Amino acid sequence: MKTVQRIYLYLVSAISLTAITWAVILLARLVLREEIGRGQLTELASLLAVIIVGLPIFLFHWFMAQRLAAKDIEERASIIRRIFFGGLMATGATPIISNVYRLVDNLFLALLGGIPKTYYPYNLTTGEHLAAIIAWGIVWFYLWRELQIDNRLVPRRGDHLGVRRLYLLAFSQVGLVMVGLGGIGLLRTLMQSLATGINWQTPVADSSAQLLVGCGVWITHWLSLQRAFASGDPAEERSVLRKIYLYLNIFVFSVMAVVSASLLLKRLIELALGAPPTGEPLLSQLSGPLPLLIVGGVLWAYHWYVLRQDAERAPEVPRQASVRRVYAYLVAAIGLGVLLSGIVGLLSLLIDLLTTPAEIGLAYYREQVALFAAMIVVGLPVWLPPWRNIQSLALTPDVTRQGASAAEERRSTTRKIYLYFYVLVAALAVFGSTGWFVFHLLTALLGADLPEDFITQVLDALVIALLSGGVWVYHWQVLRQDGTLEQRDKARRLAEVSVVVIDGNEGELGLAIIQQLQHDLSGIQVKPIGLTSQAVAAMSGQPWSVEGVNTAHFIVGSWQTLSLPEIMPAVISSPALKLAIPATEPNWVWVGVRQRTSAYYVEQTVRGIKEVIESEEVSSGSERKD
Repeated sequence: MKTVQRIYLYLVSAISLTAITWAVILLARLVLREEIGRGQLTELASLLAVIIVGLPIFLFHWFMAQRLAAKDIEERASIIRRIFFGGLMATGATPIISNVYRLVDNLFLALLGGIPKTYYPYNLTTGEHLAAIIAWGIVWFYLWRELQIDNRLVPRRGDHLGVRRLYLLAFSQVGLVMVGLGGIGLLRTLMQSLATGINWQTPVADSSAQLLVGCGVWITHWLSLQRAFASGDPAEERSVLRKIYLYLNIFVFSVMAVVSASLLLKRLIELALGAPPTGEPLLSQLSGPLPLLIVGGVLWAYHWYVLRQDAERAPEVPRQASVRRVYAYLVAAIGLGVLLSGIVGLLSLLIDLLTTPAEIGLAYYREQVALFAAMIVVGLPVWLPPWRNIQSLALTPDVTRQGASAAEERRSTTRKIYLYFYVLVAALAVFGSTGWFVFHLLTALLGADLPEDFITQVLDALVIALLSGGVWVYHWQVLRQDGTLEQRDKARRLAEVSVVVIDGNEGELGLAIIQQLQHDLSGIQVKPIGLTSQAVAAMSGQPWSVEGVNTAHFIVGSWQTLSLPEIMPAVISSPALKLAIPATEPNWVWVGVRQRTSAYYVEQTVRGIKEVIESEEVSSGSERKD
């Protein structure tokens, strides 16, 4: 009931406050334009109506929410209250940033002599921009002050930090996008103006304003995040949102740099191969890819540097490692795809030149040669360093510097998807190209009419088959190596694990557990202990001794056996994990637990031991679907 009440109060407060603030801004702009006449009476009445009706609604709901928060600390700690503050502060910060940008843009246009824009919202006056900045600034500051009061009164919680972190990261990203677009636009305009002497004042003013305001937004929010991380707070160090932000920007800016480098290199190769110069100056031609390369490269390098600093300060937690793996394998997959496409394309062009050369010679293939050569030059460094780093992590026997073990790297789903994806694609390519190759050979042997480019098609199919076969063999070998190392690791782990199986009856249950352990976990150390002579004989075990359980990692037995007075103190004092089997006896019923067969309990016991060895939690058999 309280949750529904909170949602209602804060939702109505947010909607009404937003409506009132915009009504005040529009009313102030109407007054500043001095256009309150007969034609604006409808607009004036509507704005006043929003304020007159909305203000009591907001005050009633907000004061009620504040009164509840003052009475009960649980209200102040509510995640809904934090979402209200964060969402409404973000709603206010957005028009503040946009109006500040337009003010700075107008200032630069005036200083540089650019042409002012005459369309909305750029045609607003300085006073009209200030009206929005001041109104939303007051609201933002009030909400920020209330949030600080809550922070002093309420103990810090993970969900509170998550809302704050999401807010800061969102506006860091907004500022970063503005910085990137502003930097690209500024460099592009300067290069074009130097090359052609175009009118540069207006685009330089626009890009400079975007760059300046973007830097302000990005730096203020990003520094808050950096200070929080540098404080050593474990919650900040384990933040998954931070890793997503960093890897997302690294990926985006690396793709920007790679694509622009490919286009730039392609043009340079064309010129080196004797492409005739165009009427456009070279600097103007380079104004497209070069700014993207510079801005993308700088921002990529910075975020990569931050990521490496984070890794040195704090090891990864599992969810952060998952984000890192997705990024690394995605980049490696894209790089390898670009590299292979370039190699196939270049070899196909070479075959065409040797078998069916065009009359115009190299000029006919110049653009494609430049494109595929650029793809090879760019694709190799995009794929090889990430892949070598991935392999280093997966093959290192000790814990990696990121904090994850090599076994975890090899078992990761992301790695399996990457490897099997290329195995599948390569297998399909081998199948298709080999079938095409055999088809053409049979066509020739049967004496059918052959196409003019028969030799070219056969050689193209052969090249694709050989290259795809090499890709398939390599990735299949990596999978086999992973499997071999995993078996070796599993055998080593099992050899170090000791399981004590205790049976106080005839030994049937203990023998079934031992046989299941030897079948499912071959190589594990099993120590059978019988409390009766029948159990000792049935399990080929040893009689009861305290020393037998003190060195065990697991102690397994029925609940009746483990609760016997003569062994229970030693079992309890042992550091081993105890797995009690709920075996039933006449007139005994486990309330709330479905009665199962002994074979089922044996299977679940061995499965539980396996999960613990693989660093997982023991799952209850009742939670599994049979």
